[in-house]
Amino acid sequence: MKLVNRLLSLLTIVLIIPSVVAGQTQLTTTPHVSPEATVTQKIGLSEVSLTYFRPSVKDREIWGKLVPYGQVWRAGANDNTVISFSETVRVEGKELPAGTYGLHMIPGESASTVIFSNNSTAWGSYSYNPKEDALQVTAATTSTEKFYEFLTFEFESHTKDAAVCALKWADKKISFEISIDLEQSSMASLRRQLQNKAGWSWQGWHEAASYCLNNDFNHEEGLQWATRSVFMSPNPRNLITKARLVGKVGVMKEKVDDELTASLESLDRDLKAMPCTWKEWQGAANYAMQQDQYEKALDWISQSLKMHPNMTNMMVKAKILRSKGAEADADVVEEKAIAKGTNAELNNYGYQLLFGGNPKKAVKIFEANAKKYPEDPNVWDSLGEGYVGNGDKEKAIEALNKSLSLNPPANVRANSMKLLRKLGAEPTDMDKP
Repeated sequence: MKLVNRLLSLLTIVLIIPSVVAGQTQLTTTPHVSPEATVTQKIGLSEVSLTYFRPSVKDREIWGKLVPYGQVWRAGANDNTVISFSETVRVEGKELPAGTYGLHMIPGESASTVIFSNNSTAWGSYSYNPKEDALQVTAATTSTEKFYEFLTFEFESHTKDAAVCALKWADKKISFEISIDLEQSSMASLRRQLQNKAGWSWQGWHEAASYCLNNDFNHEEGLQWATRSVFMSPNPRNLITKARLVGKVGVMKEKVDDELTASLESLDRDLKAMPCTWKEWQGAANYAMQQDQYEKALDWISQSLKMHPNMTNMMVKAKILRSKGAEADADVVEEKAIAKGTNAELNNYGYQLLFGGNPKKAVKIFEANAKKYPEDPNVWDSLGEGYVGNGDKEKAIEALNKSLSLNPPANVRANSMKLLRKLGAEPTDMDKP
């Protein structure tokens, strides 16, 4: 009898084991029929991330059948669809705090409900509870521009402070807009950054001030940032940014009627009060010239020339004079500037003219440089390139061969050879030292 009882016990164990094993969680990982996907999008500095599973149509009728209208749906397959926001956003104009949410939808033929649930770990919509809703919005249901076999989330209609998130499947899409308060978001980020590495240099404060200026908001704080940048290291860029913000704030507070006049007066005060070099005075002169303030530009470029006359600021003066219509005076200043120019200054200026669409004048500069520095192979290579741009083939070949004859460095040699091949010519003095 005891033997029979033992046999029966063993048989029971054998029968139980398969049922226990069958009820265990799968221990291996295999591909999902509906693959997982993640799509992310930056809106301003805010990051939106959406993770979902992508079922396919498989010749099924999707809308109104597989996905019934009027019922809560998990907007995907397999598991919860999850959406995250790094900062507070507005969805269809309604505020939603930063965080991670379970995304559900109630599809409709022309309009759908999009639900953001505080429960982001539930299994799909089976345990959806409206009491856990963080937000519900109404979204448009429209036709897609093409057929989508796999369910797809895409971001479209991007602007600097908004984007549309669209679920697309089969021949329909459900779209909702996500937007941010660009000013609030960007200013909060800049304040944090200025407490870190960016705040240890003039450039960080200048960049923050420039962002306020270029986006035309937060002028007063931007002016504070610009002032700090100028205090740390005055230079043409931050002096002009500060001056322009002075004009913005002055007009905003109704202390001045003319933004430009206020900017120029502020710039003049800073130039005289700060330890400025010829470069700052030249930068200010350029700015005044761009605003058609030629007398002020001439005053400031004259100060630059008193401090350190060089080709760069002399050419600025020539440009100001031309802008005023004083061509003869400009020609005199330009000739003096070319005579004073260094090898590098002349070469750079020549290329500015060449790439700016003035090859004839570029050749004049390159010729002057070759006359001043005849033993520099780079000078002749540049002159050859100028002749190529000006359509003078014979002179180009001559100049390029001259460059090769002076034993140029590898990069100059390669350029001369390339230009000669382009002209269908062969080098003639390759053996010369």
